[in-house]
Amino acid sequence: MEKREKLSLFKRAIEQWGVHPQVRMVFEECSELMNALAKTYRCRATKEDVITELADVAILVEQMAVVFGYEEYEKEIERKLEKFKQKLEETKCNLLNQEDNFKKVLEDGNNNQ
Repeated sequence: MEKREKLSLFKRAIEQWGVHPQVRMVFEECSELMNALAKTYRCRATKEDVITELADVAILVEQMAVVFGYEEYEKEIERKLEKFKQKLEETKCNLLNQEDNFKKVLEDGNNNQ
């Protein structure tokens, strides 16, 4: 979907359902994403579960960006990515030492729930 069509869709959702209900949906979807990620450590969620929740959160984040200022949001994303890139170049520490179950879920998207 093109950016213009997405933004139009997000504006329509805000107009139809209102800002406050969509803000509450952000809380709900973020919680579902947190839950799915937590379940990966116990092999109780699949890769597809996590991807579904990521998509839900991403859509709602963009809706909130429409509410609060999409251009500023895009500029801040770029600024943060540059900062992130710089941090990666400066840091040699590997923080991913506890990912056995997490890797298993990513490699095997068909784990039983």
